[in-house]
Amino acid sequence: MKSKHQLLSKAMKHAKNSSNTIEKFEEVWKERSEAVEQKRIDVKNSAEFKNFMKAAAPQAGAETNGQANSAAHDEDLIMEATGGEVFSLYDPWSKALIKNPVRNKKCGHIYDRDSVMLIITDNIGIRCPVLGCPNRSYIHPAHLVKDSNLQQKLQERMSDAIEKETSSEEDDEQADH
Repeated sequence: MKSKHQLLSKAMKHAKNSSNTIEKFEEVWKERSEAVEQKRIDVKNSAEFKNFMKAAAPQAGAETNGQANSAAHDEDLIMEATGGEVFSLYDPWSKALIKNPVRNKKCGHIYDRDSVMLIITDNIGIRCPVLGCPNRSYIHPAHLVKDSNLQQKLQERMSDAIEKETSSEEDDEQADH
């Protein structure tokens, strides 16, 4: 998109500089913009893509060797299965644990309500951030519904985690004595 925008900007400048009437400008602009729209842009040649691949390469190598970086890394990969449905416990925007889950009626993906509302109130053209989501419509507040079942499961999971943490602390204290 960035490359296309740059090409369209150049086409606009060319049309502006080579035209002395509105009709001539419209003619040149139409011709140039259609040429840009038809041009196939290879994203793999962009500096942003190359930088991304350099940054992602070391991380991908560690995962393909079957080595986890730490216990915290494993925690990031936790997904929950509910009746044949798998979803992440982490919000796709903030990467924080979902506290107030809402489901997008258009695609079924789950977000944290605070994160999604903060983003979509300022930007009207926001789509689902989940990689590979086929939903092409923009997210609107009307598309988001509270997921009470998931809220309950998240609370149960958090209480289980707290119980495990306190029991392991008690075990550590007993071992010290």
